[in-house]
Amino acid sequence: MTAKENRNLIERFPFLLPRNRWTGKVPEDYDYSYTELDAMPDGWRKTFGEQLCEELKAELVKAGYLNGYRIAQIKEKYGALCWYDFGATEKIVQEIIPKYEQLSEHTCIKCGAPATRITTTRISPYCDACVPKSPDGEMTGWYHSVPIGERFQENC
Repeated sequence: MTAKENRNLIERFPFLLPRNRWTGKVPEDYDYSYTELDAMPDGWRKTFGEQLCEELKAELVKAGYLNGYRIAQIKEKYGALCWYDFGATEKIVQEIIPKYEQLSEHTCIKCGAPATRITTTRISPYCDACVPKSPDGEMTGWYHSVPIGERFQENC
């Protein structure tokens, strides 16, 4: 995204403004070249990234906590979205974030289409078009995948 697009995104969702994890301050050289949402894999961001932010914002506004909410980390872990914050209202923690963590397990990490496969070594959900294959076209080792329904459950 461009700096202008990121500035607009941060105006809509102030909690996406990157801050120092210990001091809470915005870096002095921050130039809107990135946001906290950039840590979310592309497929998930494309499919539900802004929708998640919209739902969070609505609840944060209701709680009067929009300007106090801080993201600690956004990442993929064991094939699912992990969204960590520095404390929030109970509804956000218990309803909104887990809903999208579960959705991520069934969404292609690369393109955002419904996932049909999950790799078994480096666990990630993929659609048939994006599932990684070895150079010889085989799905062995890191490239091995199983149908999404055979995925084991692992919590963040």
